[in-house]
Amino acid sequence: MGSRRASTRLADARESALTATRRRPRASRRQRRLRAAAFHEAGHAVAAHHLHVRLRRISIGTDEGEALGWLDLWLPHATSGEAENVQLARAVERDIILLLAGAQAERIGVGRSSCPAGGVDFYEAMRRAGSICRTSEEMSAYLRWLQLRTHALVESPTWRQPIERLATRLLERRQLGAREIRAIIRAAISGAQRPSSIRRPSRPRSSAAGSRRGSIEHSDNLHPRLHR
Repeated sequence: MGSRRASTRLADARESALTATRRRPRASRRQRRLRAAAFHEAGHAVAAHHLHVRLRRISIGTDEGEALGWLDLWLPHATSGEAENVQLARAVERDIILLLAGAQAERIGVGRSSCPAGGVDFYEAMRRAGSICRTSEEMSAYLRWLQLRTHALVESPTWRQPIERLATRLLERRQLGAREIRAIIRAAISGAQRPSSIRRPSRPRSSAAGSRRGSIEHSDNLHPRLHR
């Protein structure tokens, strides 16, 4: 009788362990998806800030059972038939960089682009590029160049540091308003632009001329502001 009870308890323990093992990957998978969504939306938000596009709010994980992200902003549509308009070309470039920044920012947080929204963003980028490109070859080269451009921007300190800080806050709060988003981004940009302390060499004392030459130094700004 005792051995039967012991075997029953052992079977129950094994079942509990199996159940916990099944739940653990599901929970960790959701956490990875939330992290990917946070970096994805943070990438869009930081790009919008640098490119002077207004946004209202940002959120993740609000859909039942899904780790999805949402960014509410105003992005005017480009229309076809205006390819000669230089202002339109600049607007299209801005829009595509904003669209591609989400997938590029995901690589910072999770090492790769995994959000389904990345595919939707790229489709929209293709549609925008089609409004100014004449051939498929031109559009392919144009999008490839903008992918490289967006990658370089996202990896620069004044983009990457705000993305990391905003994504971290978004994982904590799940939803942020425009005012808080701007405050987080501006504080991170200010920190990224602060030059590192540079140790200045001691001035030579051999001669007055040498002393004057030794006093002429240049301090480079290691993280210049990106001007648009």
